[in-house]
Amino acid sequence: MTSDAQPRPGRPRDADKDLAVLIAARHLLAEVGYPQTTVVAIAKRAGVNTPAIYRRWPTRQALLEEAIHGPGAHALPVPTGDLRADLVTWVRIFLARADSPAARAGVPGLLADSQTEEARRRLLAIGAPVRKAFAELLGGAVDDGQIPPGADVDTLFEILSGTTTFHALVRGGGDSEPFVAALADALYTVATARGV
Repeated sequence: MTSDAQPRPGRPRDADKDLAVLIAARHLLAEVGYPQTTVVAIAKRAGVNTPAIYRRWPTRQALLEEAIHGPGAHALPVPTGDLRADLVTWVRIFLARADSPAARAGVPGLLADSQTEEARRRLLAIGAPVRKAFAELLGGAVDDGQIPPGADVDTLFEILSGTTTFHALVRGGGDSEPFVAALADALYTVATARGV
């Protein structure tokens, strides 16, 4: 689990409590919105005390960042050897995550509150495993000769992430297949034209 909070010596983290807190945060975001999803409310819903949360996450913002952007119900896909099909799967997963009630309620508030370098570093750290898996997908496509080397993997990832987030916030996830196909095609075209 990615977090800036470090466990205190002699007090190992309890993965079940961590998960209960993250689930409680997601449910509260969906039910009452970002401003009302306080650490006290999360602690009450999760059945833990507030100091236990602060031992795991340094701030409310860090906790909500992980609840929204951290590991969720959508596992990363295993590459199939067909980059175009894999990109469709990635777009679907990113759109589903961005269209979750917790993300729709929390992302605007987090964006407004993420004005420091520390907050930006936390967001990058939370997303690092997903970004790495995406880079590996594209690297495998280069190795297989599906696309040429040379393009900016980070830019492709940010197009994927930013576009799905914006689409979910503005349009929602209903009737999403045309969008999924169009974005996957665009990513594939950029990767093919400029390489990875």
